[in-house]
Amino acid sequence: MNIQQCNTFTSEQKQHIEELYALCCLQEPLTQELFLVSDMNVEPEKPCFFLGYEAAQLVSVLTAFFPTKEEVEFTGFTHPGKRERGYMTALIAAALPLFSHTTYTQALFIREKGSKSGEKYLNKRYPTIARTEYVLELKSSEWRTRQSTGMLTEVTQQTQEIAGKILSEIFEQDEQTSKQHLTFLLSRPDGQVFLYYIEGVPVGTLNVHYLDKEVAMIHAVGIHKAYRRRGYGYQMMESSLNTLTKKTEAIRLEVDSDNPPALALYQKLGFCTLNRVDYHAMIF
Repeated sequence: MNIQQCNTFTSEQKQHIEELYALCCLQEPLTQELFLVSDMNVEPEKPCFFLGYEAAQLVSVLTAFFPTKEEVEFTGFTHPGKRERGYMTALIAAALPLFSHTTYTQALFIREKGSKSGEKYLNKRYPTIARTEYVLELKSSEWRTRQSTGMLTEVTQQTQEIAGKILSEIFEQDEQTSKQHLTFLLSRPDGQVFLYYIEGVPVGTLNVHYLDKEVAMIHAVGIHKAYRRRGYGYQMMESSLNTLTKKTEAIRLEVDSDNPPALALYQKLGFCTLNRVDYHAMIF
């Protein structure tokens, strides 16, 4: 197998990946969206896409997501007719050394609940599940607009500098990384970044990614540590749902199993479990 490593794609490579993933989705009920950009990675120049070719045919793909220098998350898929030939194992062998001798302390492989082939492969090679993440969904028709005490404001190019500083404090990461992520998010036509204000003070943030005209995905929900345990997270979510349910048919978000308070908050708002994703621990 010929392995190509890159951090950006040609239009032809992207087409091959999308066609291969669509073929895999016909075989198994996969719902995760393909994330084929490197801008959110903390080291954007590091290879994060690993493509396996047999002759001129793309047969296997591995992607790496590393928003911090502590953890790298892998996802991958192989042509249904060419599995159990060692293709994914070869891609992992090519990718792991790029992270094993630096500051990264954990590598995880992400598997959707519906991927039986992924379950078989990972249970054999990386059986330990480090954590589980639930995909929750709320139908817009089931939401009733509520009164909120705060104000949800979309971040624009004019407020980007202020927002970058606030985001770095909320997520406790260096300001440069926060600004890098924010620049990428603001450049996407299918997304928005919001700040939540209480009496003129920004206390929280969340991102919205529109998967299509029907579904909006909420990411990176956070409240500044100085304002936690005051109910602001719940109020911020109410404000966002007041807005988003008018635009889309459903709202989705992800929450870790090791975060019971957040899971309980979302369930209280009416979210129900749609899917489950397991993170298998890998050994450097």
